[in-house]
Amino acid sequence: VPHVRPIIETLCYQGCRTQEALQLQWEHIDLEAGRIYFARTKNGEPRSVKMHAKVKTAITAIWSDRGQPTSGHVFLNRLGKPYSDTRDYKLPGGNPLRKAHETACRKAKVTDFRIHDWRHHWASWCVMSGIDLLTIQRMGGWKTLRMVERYAAVSTEHMDEAVLKIA
Repeated sequence: VPHVRPIIETLCYQGCRTQEALQLQWEHIDLEAGRIYFARTKNGEPRSVKMHAKVKTAITAIWSDRGQPTSGHVFLNRLGKPYSDTRDYKLPGGNPLRKAHETACRKAKVTDFRIHDWRHHWASWCVMSGIDLLTIQRMGGWKTLRMVERYAAVSTEHMDEAVLKIA
C-alpha cells in the first residue's frame, strides 16, 4: 500500500511509536536540519532526533508532492485524511495500520511480526550497530534503561561475532 510505506520506513528507521509517527505535523519536521520533533510522547518528554536518510527521503517526497505544506499531518490515510489518534481512546482501539501491515507481511511471507515489532527491530538494530544503550534510550524515548533492554535483543550471529573480537 503506497501511502503506508513511508510510515513503515519511519517506524523502521526512527524507532518511534506508531502514534508518534501517525500524528507527526509538518511544523515538527525540519528538512533542512534533517530533524524530527516528537511533541507528544508516551513518557511525556518531547524529543528531537536526527532523521535517518531513508526517512528524510520519504518525507521530502511527500512534502514536495503536497506542495510544500507548513502545517497539518505529515501522514494521511488512503482517503487523504489524518489518522485518528488512538492515544485518546478510552478503550483500546487497535492500530489504524494493523490491517495494511498484516497484508504487507502476508504478501512478503513474513509471519508473527506486528507493527509494534518495528520498535523492537530498531532497538536491536541500534545495539548490533554499536550504539550505546543511553543513546538508544534517548532516541527512542524510553524512560529507563531497563525498558531499552527489554526492547533490544541481539542475534546469535551478532553474539558469535562478539566472541571472535575477544583477544
